[in-house]
Amino acid sequence: MSIEDLMELVISHLPKPLQRLARLIDPAFIRFGFVGGTGFIVDWIGLSLLVRFAHWTPYNARYLSFTVAVAATWLLNRTWTFKRASSKPTLKEVGSYVAVQLTGGVANIGAYALALHFAPGLKTLLVVPLIIGSAIGLCLTFAGSKYWAFKRVA
Repeated sequence: MSIEDLMELVISHLPKPLQRLARLIDPAFIRFGFVGGTGFIVDWIGLSLLVRFAHWTPYNARYLSFTVAVAATWLLNRTWTFKRASSKPTLKEVGSYVAVQLTGGVANIGAYALALHFAPGLKTLLVVPLIIGSAIGLCLTFAGSKYWAFKRVA
């Protein structure tokens, strides 16, 4: 079952006024969200392992875990989310994607750091600032990925 079919199944069970609104959701955003969720898990596992077992600081660990998550999401977005959209050469696409991710990453890691700064108790529950940063990054990177990194070249 495709994402489009699954969305239509879910939408058909909503009240009529919400159905029209729900149909405005881009199926690519749903796929991007699934890929982002996978990237979040990669990021969280890497972060947790580096902090707990390698005794890295939560900041240094986040830079490496974020980098690994970006690589994983590029591959998944290229092969699933935007499979038919991109016609750029691979290296140009990777460069565009990395630029988008770095922009989103600055916002993501900035929000993560701000959450830790203003709520130091969150250092014992790193998933909370991770969620905050990831949600902000998701919004920025979807737009950049769809309209620039994976945009079909005419």
